[in-house]
Amino acid sequence: MFKKLFGRLKSEPVPSASELRAADPERWEAELVQRIAEMSGKDPLIGAKVGGKEVAERMMAAMKTERGIHVESILGALGSLAGYACQASVRARARAQGLDERALFVCAECTDGKVYFFGDDLNRPLAEDQHSVWSIAAGGAQVTGCRDIPDPDDVFAHAAATVGSPEFGLPRLPPEHPLHDTPRNYVEAFWPEVFRLASKFCPAPEHWPVLLGLAIQEIMLQAKGAIDPCLALKVVMECAIPMSKIDRGPLAG
Repeated sequence: MFKKLFGRLKSEPVPSASELRAADPERWEAELVQRIAEMSGKDPLIGAKVGGKEVAERMMAAMKTERGIHVESILGALGSLAGYACQASVRARARAQGLDERALFVCAECTDGKVYFFGDDLNRPLAEDQHSVWSIAAGGAQVTGCRDIPDPDDVFAHAAATVGSPEFGLPRLPPEHPLHDTPRNYVEAFWPEVFRLASKFCPAPEHWPVLLGLAIQEIMLQAKGAIDPCLALKVVMECAIPMSKIDRGPLAG
């Protein structure tokens, strides 16, 4: 389905978030957003690029323990958030058009009583656009040494087959590479703050999944040598695809 070569998203030099951070977080964020606005004329994705680095940095700080950072878990968390960001971006686009937030989805109510979301509008930022989560993450995997890119079709098929069942949303990973929590719990724990940051850095909702894709790529680059890059990509997509389909209610933090 997605037979193409993936490269890293080309980027102009961007300001370092850590260098710009001030003692006052609110003032620092306001100054950074202003700088992004000034640069956006030359680079429309500058907010996603800066925001991706900032989100990666904050996630590392949030998930660090006395034993360090569990690479599979941070990739799973960011993959889960990236998948949900795809849905959030579609909801925001529908709302901007004066439509019900669900209008652009194919909605399926399952035997568990929950609603799940499907459709082309959701798949494009997830795995079909040039700057989709899949494209950016696969580019990161290639750069870090993956020579046999895993096909996401299998993950899409598994997510569709398990919707409404206890298996839905549980990543199929080698037992020696588990996540420390479930993708759904990662979304619930981290989405409110990620949504706040993404909305500040990227006024255009279609750039929210790009921001999360670049955060994933940043972690892949930093974790080079700590995890097989093909496995890293599998972790991301096993979490991103099902989490794009869950229902958390109306768009909000």
